[in-house]
Amino acid sequence: MTATSRADGASAPPSRDGSSIWKPFLLRAAGAAVFGLLTIFWQDPSVHVLSIAGGAYLLVLGAGLAWTARSTRASGTRGTAAALAGGLLAAAGLADLVVHDEHLFAATAGVALAAAGAVELATGARLRRTRPAGNDLILVGAVSVLTAVALPFVVPLGAHALLGVAGGGALLTAVVLGIAALSYRQDAGRPGSGEAGAHPAGNAVN
Repeated sequence: MTATSRADGASAPPSRDGSSIWKPFLLRAAGAAVFGLLTIFWQDPSVHVLSIAGGAYLLVLGAGLAWTARSTRASGTRGTAAALAGGLLAAAGLADLVVHDEHLFAATAGVALAAAGAVELATGARLRRTRPAGNDLILVGAVSVLTAVALPFVVPLGAHALLGVAGGGALLTAVVLGIAALSYRQDAGRPGSGEAGAHPAGNAVN
């Protein structure tokens, strides 16, 4: 890289990092929207519906979290934490797909969502001053933590209540990430908003 290109990169206005982050955001928004709508329209769900739908949703969240971590270039302790949280989501999803039990769902989903939410709160706090996606991650992380906290309290009310709480959090997540993904996708399609602009100039590779 020449001195001129470095100077040009340093002076260019930062983009809204849409060239990398919009894809995992869109995946997560789609999965959350499907799960959330299912919880609304399925009037009398059994524990089997709870475990299968909830388990599949947790698997999608795990994949989406790992993809988001790669897109935000999480490394070191934060990268390890994101990998562990994604693994917890995947493990919880698999456990719920195999064993259909309301208490198990509340426990596994609660722990996994709390871990994922904490990771995204920390990641969002780190990114919010340099990348707009940081604010989106803070909102989604807060929703995940609140959902995790609420799940144990509705176990006595059965599968319908558990799906309602999890689905409500999913719909909020879908709205936040869906709007963000479409906005960042539009910005990524504009001239001069390529991958190089998705990160601070100091992170450019020579």
